[in-house]
Amino acid sequence: MDTSSMIMGASIASVAWIAFHPWAKLRRLREIESQSASDTPDA
Repeated sequence: MDTSSMIMGASIASVAWIAFHPWAKLRRLREIESQSASDTPDA
């Protein structure tokens, strides 16, 4: 495996990580918010 393909794979992996990670965090945050909203009937 040559260096250019390694750099290409690393850049694709980092772009995929940057694109995927905030969505996973956002989904987890929404789960926590829905649980806390169901715990408190006033909200």
